[in-house]
Amino acid sequence: MNQKKECMDVHVNGLKFHVQTFGSGVPIIMIMGLGAPGDKWKHNYELLSKWFWCIVPDNRGAGLSDKPEAESYTTEQMADDIIGIMDALDIKKAHVMGVSMGGAIAQQVALKVPDRVLSLILTSTFASVSPAFKKALNLICELKEDTDPAVLKQLNLWMTYGQYTQIHHPEKIEKSIEEDAAYPYPMPVYAYKAQCGACLSHNTAGRLHELKMPVLIAAGAKDLFMNIEKTMELVHGISQAEFYLAPEGGHVHQWEYPEPYDSVVVGYLPTAMMPPQKSRVEQKQIFLQRKHCMDVI
Repeated sequence: MNQKKECMDVHVNGLKFHVQTFGSGVPIIMIMGLGAPGDKWKHNYELLSKWFWCIVPDNRGAGLSDKPEAESYTTEQMADDIIGIMDALDIKKAHVMGVSMGGAIAQQVALKVPDRVLSLILTSTFASVSPAFKKALNLICELKEDTDPAVLKQLNLWMTYGQYTQIHHPEKIEKSIEEDAAYPYPMPVYAYKAQCGACLSHNTAGRLHELKMPVLIAAGAKDLFMNIEKTMELVHGISQAEFYLAPEGGHVHQWEYPEPYDSVVVGYLPTAMMPPQKSRVEQKQIFLQRKHCMDVI
């Protein structure tokens, strides 16, 4: 399978977006979360690009994409960015996956252009903001102004990695610190706050029933940042959704435990592409068979 990597700048909605693509085949748009460039998906696209064409953009405000000054962005705006990138790359239909804020953006994409979304993969994300999440984001925004970035990074890692990883695999956290410290395009404080604003204003809870495409919801059972009640709001609000829970996973369980996460995703995608006449029982059986095969691999 061709795993050619390409990097390009795409102009959408008056802004420049940096986009990387990997692999070939059916497209998957991979939307990153708050405060991070798209390349944070590398733990996952390295495997997924063996079977799919992975499209990995930097969101507005992050990475090498433009960072318009604004008090707040919105997930609707950022969904329009993704749709514009799809148009620029002549992508008629795609699987759309997002983590945290990226999952909120993915929901908006699916609500805006449902006929162009083959499936949704929503990871560590939310339909509406909990009081605890709101308090956490507001606190981080306040600290961004005058706190030592290294100290703030430690706080962020404590909130996003599961306790099991922190205790038993501190090397994963150290590697993340090293990678972030070496990243040459730091995010301006105003852009981080604008992305926080997009999270805080996001609310699709009343529209989840409109999502009729196949949906996979993935969450970490030990996520301190996104409580399980908000995950279950998604699960119960999308009647046809499949649900994967990483038992020891935190907010970034897809990085803590990439192998089981990727195996579930790779197993789910062929199921999501089946003709609608296939029964849910048949689809579930094939999904579990594919997952078992990937676990063995």
